[in-house]
Amino acid sequence: MRNTPGVIAAAETTIVPLNGDGWNEFIDIPSVSISRQLVYFNAASTGYFQTLEIPMIAGRDFSENDTPAFPLEAIVNEQFARSFFPGSNPIGKTFDHRQEGGKPNLVYRVVGLVGDTRYRDLHEDPVPIIFVDEYQIADPGTDSTFLVRSAEDSSALIASLKDTSAQTSPAIVLNFSVLRTSVLEKLTRERLMATLSGFYGVLAAILAMIGIYGIISYMVIRRRNEIGVRIALGAGKANILGMILREALALLAIGLVAGTGLAAAAGSAARAMLFGLKPVDPLTLALAAGGLTIIAVAASAIPAARAAGVDPMKVLREE
Repeated sequence: MRNTPGVIAAAETTIVPLNGDGWNEFIDIPSVSISRQLVYFNAASTGYFQTLEIPMIAGRDFSENDTPAFPLEAIVNEQFARSFFPGSNPIGKTFDHRQEGGKPNLVYRVVGLVGDTRYRDLHEDPVPIIFVDEYQIADPGTDSTFLVRSAEDSSALIASLKDTSAQTSPAIVLNFSVLRTSVLEKLTRERLMATLSGFYGVLAAILAMIGIYGIISYMVIRRRNEIGVRIALGAGKANILGMILREALALLAIGLVAGTGLAAAAGSAARAMLFGLKPVDPLTLALAAGGLTIIAVAASAIPAARAAGVDPMKVLREE
C-alpha cells in the first residue's frame, strides 16, 4: 500500500480511532505499586503515528524487524505518562499485561511517547492509551485494518489500492471507508446546531439593528423641538450627533452587560451542544460585543444625522 501511487503514508492497526470500537486490558505496574488497572489498548504497525500525524514526543516508533520472539515493546500517550508516571520519563519503564486462564503476564517495555488523541469518540477527553506492536502479536488472525493517508481523490485512490491488492493476491477482499467522512457524520448534531446558531445570530443582529434604529428614530422625533431649540441656541451638528450617539451607546451598554451575564449563566446548558469550544469564551464574547457596537452605531447614525439637520426656524414656528 505504501508503494501505491498517491499514498503518502500507510500503516496497520487494530482499532481505528473515533469509530466507537474499544479494547481494554488490565495491567500491573510494580515499580509504582499499581495493580489491576484497566487501560485502553491498540495494536499498530510502524508508520501508524506518521500516518495519523500524531507527534512522537520522545523515544522511537516500532520497528518492522520486531517479532513475537523479541522483547515486547509498547508506546504510550502523554495521558498515560501523566497518570502512571507523573513527573518522570516513561521511556524504559515496564508494565505487566495480565493474561487470563492462568497464563503468565506479558511484560512490556515502553519505547516511545506520543501526543494525546481521542480514542473512541471526539467528545471524550484524552484517556491513557497503550500502543503495542502489531508485528509482535502472536496470533494476528486473517483480517487486517489499514490506515492510508493521501491527498488524492478517494475514488481514484481506492481504484489504485484495489489494483495493488489484486496484484498481491486475488483472494484479498477490501472494504473502504473515509475517516474524515466518519468524523463529520459523528458531528452532525454539532454542525446542525452551529448552522442554526449562525442563522439565528444573523437574524438577531438584524432585529437588533432594526430595533435600535426604531428606538433612536422615535427618540429623535419626540425630542425634535428640543433639538431645534438647542441648535437655535448655538449647538453645532457635531454636538447633536454626539448627544444622540451617546444615548444610543448608553442603551447598548445596558444591553451588553445584561446579555453577557445571561450568556455566562447559560454557558453550562450550552456545553453539550459545543465541540472544541468553551461555553464561556472571552474572545467570542468580546467579538460579539464589538459586532453589536458596530451595528448600534450604524443603526443610530441615520437618526442622529437627521437630528443634526433639523431646521431650528421651522421647528420653532411649529412650536
